Amino acid sequence: MSNASHHRYLSKLGLAMLAGLVLVAGVVVLADPYGLYGLVREPGLNAEKPVPQHFRNEIKLSIAQRLGATQFLLGNSRVEVGFDPDSPLLGGSAYNLGLAGTGTMVAAGQLQYLRSFGIRPSRVIAGVDFHDALLAPGQRGGARRVPVAGAGKLGWRVESLFSLAALRDAATTFTMQGDREAETMTERGLNPLNQYVKFARYDGYYKIFRQRAEESAASLVRKAPGGLDREGLRAELRALVDAAASDNPGVDLRLMVYAYHAQMLALFEASGMWPRFEEWKRIVLEEAEAARARYPQAHIAVHDFSGFGEFNCEAIPGPGEKGTTQWYWEAGHQKPALGEEMMRRMLADAPDNGFGMALTLQNLEHDRQRIAAERAHCVAAQPGLFAEARELVARAVRRQEKQL
Repeated sequence: MSNASHHRYLSKLGLAMLAGLVLVAGVVVLADPYGLYGLVREPGLNAEKPVPQHFRNEIKLSIAQRLGATQFLLGNSRVEVGFDPDSPLLGGSAYNLGLAGTGTMVAAGQLQYLRSFGIRPSRVIAGVDFHDALLAPGQRGGARRVPVAGAGKLGWRVESLFSLAALRDAATTFTMQGDREAETMTERGLNPLNQYVKFARYDGYYKIFRQRAEESAASLVRKAPGGLDREGLRAELRALVDAAASDNPGVDLRLMVYAYHAQMLALFEASGMWPRFEEWKRIVLEEAEAARARYPQAHIAVHDFSGFGEFNCEAIPGPGEKGTTQWYWEAGHQKPALGEEMMRRMLADAPDNGFGMALTLQNLEHDRQRIAAERAHCVAAQPGLFAEARELVARAVRRQEKQL
């Protein structure tokens, strides 16, 4: 092959590759599977978006910036699937930054990243999870570093535009339109767990609750001989509060104890975790009180949604039954309908007499009495729920003993 022919071949190859990249980028931008561009969002074309499998944090932070959000919902999957940022209670300026499988330090990192761009939130609603403070035997606790959010880096932007994964997600975006049971993420970050509608229809709610309860029982039994990460818990709470309130007078910061279903709390009891749960609450309240002293102009409150009341003690359809639930997908994750009720109570500063009460060190004993009274009613209404929790924990203990 002559030099001229060789150069022509390379030129054509380069042009073909460039055309391919332009085509891929054009398809990805049109589909906009991650909602990064916002050029076109048409029903039937690309209005519904798949839940990102990669760069989840970067994508959510970038969209929150693009939308100009000033209120943020923070936490793990319990926030991501359970709180609708489009709620009229929030006035249209909220974004759900919740990320499944993450902890408080990720939330602190998200706020720090936004602050680096001059975004100081007017309101932060953040979930804190008891499970995150539990240590398995031999596991070390202590202060963790705040992870650095990489939303400002170029690499993930390039990959989310030109990769085969991006092209696949673009194709998914086009094909999922009109599928009401597709796994999706709304423009403001809610994952409504639409796919669970299909699971519930085919398997029934009992199986969904049972599977999650078995997993939770195994985890609690494994960690029961361990301890509570007091140092790490305190450090994480301080990092979160500082990221929200430092140089941000007047911020409305709501920390919430998640609305675990009564089944989950029964597992806490059966596995011997209840005293640790009570100590965990006290530490959260101590840190909230210290935070109010550091930031007297901020509004910092802790709302307790745990308990055995009318919402938490929702009946679970029995085996083989095709009934539905109003408030929960399973014991660890509430539906957005319950998230709406939780936000309504938080933002209305509900009185300290029930679900979502504003919890302080001064009314902690009253809260314990409330929960004890609710438990008595829940046991009377659903004794099988507590018996099943004891059975699941006992089975988990036997399995663990066989593995030793």
